[in-house]
Amino acid sequence: MATYYDLRRVQGLCSCNRSALLSQLYFCRHCYDVRCGNCVSHEVDSHYCPNCLENMTSAEAKMRKHRCGNCFECPSCGHTLSTRGTLALAPAVGVSGSTTPGETPMTPQKTYYLLCAFCRWCTRESGIPDQKSPGGWQETPNPHAERIEELINEYRQFAMKEKNERERSKYKKRKYILSVERFPVLTPRFRRRYSNWGSYGRDTNSSPDIKITSAEATAITESFNVDDLVNKPFVYEKITSVQQRHMSPWLQPTETVCLEPRHKALAVKRSLRCKKCEHTLSKADFNPSFIKFRINLSALYHLPDLHFSLPPSVIEPPPSSDQPLRRVTPMSLPTITFDSVPPSRELKIKGLSVEKPINVVLVLSNPAHRITTVRLRQLTLEEETEKLKEFFTKTGCSTPTYSTVKLDLPTIGIKIAAKSDASEYSDLVTGQTTNEFKDDDPKLIAYRHGHRVGINVGLRLLAKAKGNQPLRAAIQMNFDYLNTTASIADARTSTMNAVLAAAAPGVFGDNPTTKSVEEESGNQGGDYRDVGVLYLMDFGTEC
Repeated sequence: MATYYDLRRVQGLCSCNRSALLSQLYFCRHCYDVRCGNCVSHEVDSHYCPNCLENMTSAEAKMRKHRCGNCFECPSCGHTLSTRGTLALAPAVGVSGSTTPGETPMTPQKTYYLLCAFCRWCTRESGIPDQKSPGGWQETPNPHAERIEELINEYRQFAMKEKNERERSKYKKRKYILSVERFPVLTPRFRRRYSNWGSYGRDTNSSPDIKITSAEATAITESFNVDDLVNKPFVYEKITSVQQRHMSPWLQPTETVCLEPRHKALAVKRSLRCKKCEHTLSKADFNPSFIKFRINLSALYHLPDLHFSLPPSVIEPPPSSDQPLRRVTPMSLPTITFDSVPPSRELKIKGLSVEKPINVVLVLSNPAHRITTVRLRQLTLEEETEKLKEFFTKTGCSTPTYSTVKLDLPTIGIKIAAKSDASEYSDLVTGQTTNEFKDDDPKLIAYRHGHRVGINVGLRLLAKAKGNQPLRAAIQMNFDYLNTTASIADARTSTMNAVLAAAAPGVFGDNPTTKSVEEESGNQGGDYRDVGVLYLMDFGTEC
């Protein structure tokens, strides 16, 4: 399983001809098409704080500038700040003035400060005094807030003026009923009424001119002193980074002592709709503490997954280095390194030729809780030129075709066992223990494990090329999909007919339509469709 977990080697093609991972695609069970994040419409359902889970409406979130009023983020690393309490001595309240200044009684008073548990930054480092209440933190106002508000109002008026001019162009003044002037046979009373006709109810006067005030440059009073930059020692720890400055765009502090905590940004819960049939593809629960979805039509739960496995003998090992890579830190103390997941290394396959194929195992997994039949075929060069024309345009590919290798795919359908939750946690559950797959061809079926099946296919080059050419193939997968939406609608119809028949036996009691709908819904159990999805496979490069 050298490349089974390298998910970006196999990507699906959506309806707008963009390739993405199967976990990033959606399947519309109403129009039976694959959608991505660019070919669906996004709707914001609710705003909430990811830290305290406070839920608020869109109007309230806009008023708060999409920030939480209780939670703060660290200006140094961006993590959530925690409130810490401490005791400080303060002068006692209500003490008479007879006491001497040196003998003023002090009482302990609880104060609060903000601390980052990740980078250990606190508000005391920036000289911010401790607060008497946990929520008494105030942000420094934006010095350009008045100018920004003025520009917003002026441009809003300018946009309103352009809108009125577009509306006025639709209703221009015109001469109504020209036949009155040609044929003066009407009564004088009607002619007096005709003289008052015009563009009733619409303003035809020109809009007033809107002038946007230009910015005024401030005079430079102080001269630039180069000696401070040359003679003054540069302390790297006291200078903020570009990311830290962008976290506070209204202040953009240049030194770490000027950092201030900022309110945490709000998160949103969205609903995704199909642009073709306008049905909901994804809808989260309204409660921020719930992680389940009310509607989740992710392609990972409806489309069979496809991966491949290469034998270790055909993979060229990466060049080894004698000295291991180490992270250099300027601190002498031992630190903990937070290494991310290493990027996928480049695959180099050796031993490929046009005549002799190498064995590759294609892994198919069934997300449905029933047996699914899958048929695979590789697109021809003519089909790739026709179907992937827009894909080549969006990706900037100069070649008219995608495939550079030939896969010897089976001509018959492959049956995949139903998905079982018990097989995910048991290594002893296999598909060969049942009688449904006892007639498997051992030359074709490599193994079966739960709802996964591996098939042996041959991989060969289409044509020999100079250099290390990429090894790619476009695979068309067709499978039988059972849509339970139709059966649910039929069940609701039959239930309604049964309720009406029980309410009025004389009218609906002998209705044969109710029985036929119930029998059809019970026997069929849903709508079977042959659904197709196109996978783009990348096997690496030729060695």
